[in-house]
Amino acid sequence: MNNAKSIGIAVASLLGIVLVVGGIKGGQIAAMVEAGENTPAPSETVSTFTTEIQKWPNSYTAMGTVEASEGIVIAAEVAGKVKEIRFKSGEQVKKGTVILVQESGNEQSQLSAAEARLRLAKSNHERLVELRKRNTVSQSELDTAVQQMESAEGDVGDLKATLEKKIVRAPFDGRLGIRQVDLGEDLQVGGEIVSLQATNSVRVNFPVPQFWLVQMNRGLPVEVNVGDGSDATITGEITAIGAEISSVTRNAIVQSYLQNEKNQLIPGMAVETKVTLSDPQEVLAVPSTAVIYAPFGDTVFVIEAGEKAGTFKARQQFVRLGKARGDFVEIVDGLKVGDVVASAGAFKLLNGQAVTVSALPTPEFKLEPTPADS
Repeated sequence: MNNAKSIGIAVASLLGIVLVVGGIKGGQIAAMVEAGENTPAPSETVSTFTTEIQKWPNSYTAMGTVEASEGIVIAAEVAGKVKEIRFKSGEQVKKGTVILVQESGNEQSQLSAAEARLRLAKSNHERLVELRKRNTVSQSELDTAVQQMESAEGDVGDLKATLEKKIVRAPFDGRLGIRQVDLGEDLQVGGEIVSLQATNSVRVNFPVPQFWLVQMNRGLPVEVNVGDGSDATITGEITAIGAEISSVTRNAIVQSYLQNEKNQLIPGMAVETKVTLSDPQEVLAVPSTAVIYAPFGDTVFVIEAGEKAGTFKARQQFVRLGKARGDFVEIVDGLKVGDVVASAGAFKLLNGQAVTVSALPTPEFKLEPTPADS
């Protein structure tokens, strides 16, 4: 009996101790939770940017393809063996320059025979004309002589044309490509000899979506980057606009004509083209680094005055974005001119968090940045 009483007293004492310790710990945890809720988030240092109205050039940019103003592959018009090659690959030639000569011995012999027949036919015709005047030959005999003379003239003309075609000439000024024939080669009709491209002036064709096409007009200025790693550009203007829009790409082809005296643009080259459409557009812009992109919506952090004088806090603001240009992005809705936003360090902010504005200089934001290798 005494043992049971002692055990009961021990159990009751243990329960009492547990309840006391639990109460103390519960109070401590509640105090810590309350302190955590009342303690503000630590201040974060950010750089800021004041929203402003910027004038953005209203321009359209696309990748275009360079074409020579005139360009052909010179080919053989008649069959024949290559006798002489009078050009070097890649050289500049003038209109009329002899490019290649084909063997023409057979045609020369045939021409000599045809010219002899023509002389005979002319002599016979002259004789019959005199005889006809004296009425000693019939009109049909004279007509036959005329036909023979004209036929001989046709044979001579045909052979001369063939011989002329066997001397291949450049049809216009330009630069030759890589030679495609060798001495002694039997060229067939249409056999390729060399490419000839007139590159002193070139055309640049580039695609334009239907949205932009309505803003395109002949005469609008065009800038083409020469694509050599520098900022050098060649200026021209729109000279032609395609008459139809592709049902596959929904683009039309627009063409610009450019002078290329320094041969900076090579046919087939891909180049960046920029068309200036109209007067600059006024847009409300912020640096793209100020925007927090998220599936549920894009936001920026607006920096506002805190509850105490000289303090600042961040307010998360949803925005609707427009076009991007250089280091900036257009704000269509959500901000107004003069709002101060976090331009660097925004990714580490929370709504309502205290912030410190950095006094250190920030990188310069540009509409048309030109990155360079260091």
